Amino acid sequence: MYKILLTLLLFSIFINSCKKRAPICTVNCGTINVNGNVINKLTTTNASGVPVSLSWAKSVAGFRQSEVITTVNSKADGSFNFTSNIDTTYFSRGYFLSLSVGKSNDYIVLGYSGIVETRTYSFDQNAFQNQQFEVYKKANLKISLRRILNDNFQSYAISHSNVTNFFMYDYNVQSPQEVIDRNTSEINIETVADVYTKIKTVKKFANGTSTVTLDSVKCTTSSTSNYDIAF
Repeated sequence: MYKILLTLLLFSIFINSCKKRAPICTVNCGTINVNGNVINKLTTTNASGVPVSLSWAKSVAGFRQSEVITTVNSKADGSFNFTSNIDTTYFSRGYFLSLSVGKSNDYIVLGYSGIVETRTYSFDQNAFQNQQFEVYKKANLKISLRRILNDNFQSYAISHSNVTNFFMYDYNVQSPQEVIDRNTSEINIETVADVYTKIKTVKKFANGTSTVTLDSVKCTTSSTSNYDIAF
């Protein structure tokens, strides 16, 4: 049995995926018990109502193909415990068995921070015992955009980060005309609650110069936080 814990799924070739339900096993079945808990990584408290899925998965031309076997939600104490029958011939067809956690109405998953998936590449009834997954409490951030200047920039980008210094792009245009063509007035972002979300803008010009701004806003779960950018 070979098992790995993935904490950097964002950089995986499996970032694009297609999921369907796996057929009910009728032959070559093996029974596997899955149990563990889901926690809020910031507070180490229990996270309830978070979906945990057992799936078959494999990579095809850089895309992840998945067949979901079972999905349950974590209980009030953050725990999950279920048993599934699986068709063990999937292993010989290039699949691995994946146990992963997903986002819910209250929590989000950050593929670049926290344990969000465990895999096994061969049948082992004990492969998914006492697993712990890490999620973050969700907050909503709305960035409003206003174009007020007449400068002829070469590119303009907005990105954000929260629990790490890894910035994710939210908006990227290559000319003032693209701003007009795209006509984007607001950006809605799911971010981590109760920490500062950093917002960075980078405007580059043809002469090689650039302007960079860095600000932050603390978002909560109770309401949508608003941030205005005029550029």
